[in-house]
Amino acid sequence: MSEFIGEKKIKETVETGETTPGGELILKVTYQDDTEERFSKVMYDKIASDKKCSLEELRDKRCRPVVEVLLTALREFGVKLSELQYISALLNNSLDHSKNAALNELWGQWQPKPLAPDEVSLLTVDRVLRHVGADKTK
Repeated sequence: MSEFIGEKKIKETVETGETTPGGELILKVTYQDDTEERFSKVMYDKIASDKKCSLEELRDKRCRPVVEVLLTALREFGVKLSELQYISALLNNSLDHSKNAALNELWGQWQPKPLAPDEVSLLTVDRVLRHVGADKTK
């Protein structure tokens, strides 16, 4: 039986030997078009299906379980309604920090490691784009 993630047909799923910070297995999914994605096992189990679905339905399959877990945690900790906006801001700041740290590591492969994404030179941007063949400035 065929399996899909959204509109893409799965060709192969393999364990990577890696785990998430919470200990979940990480799976590598190869699609029929030979593109690849990695998912935690818990996410894969929520989104893989024997039927295709739209990208909107896929987003819903991905996000609803996360919201359920977050709501459970908020209730377990007895978070006050007045604290929700502050928690949201903390979460967004933490995610931005992690994203920027990862980007800085990647940029550091092409120039001295920047302290912030806006310290990346346009020369470095051009070098990266030429390297991946994606220079669309011409």
